[in-house]
Amino acid sequence: MSPHVSAPHGAHVAAASGVAVEALVSARYLVTADASSGMLSRLVEACAKLDVVPSRLHASREDGDGAMMTVDLRLTKVDARTAELVEYGLRRIVGVSQLICAVDA
Repeated sequence: MSPHVSAPHGAHVAAASGVAVEALVSARYLVTADASSGMLSRLVEACAKLDVVPSRLHASREDGDGAMMTVDLRLTKVDARTAELVEYGLRRIVGVSQLICAVDA
């Protein structure tokens, strides 16, 4: 069992054994995207490609004509690099108009 050690975003810390351990972080992504039929699966795919399962996924259509939706996607206990790669994957999805990402150590 590896020890869980907290550190700032992307930091490496030394465990009791003297081996560097990647700190685990939580990441929250707030996505505004087209409300198309395949959008949710494409958003989840950005996580699945890295073998990560979101700890929360909530989607709702925006007010107005319903053409846009907002998605709250959260990851917990992932390394900082994985959180960064998920962010890059979400930004590349056609139909995503806005992405706000917050990562906590």
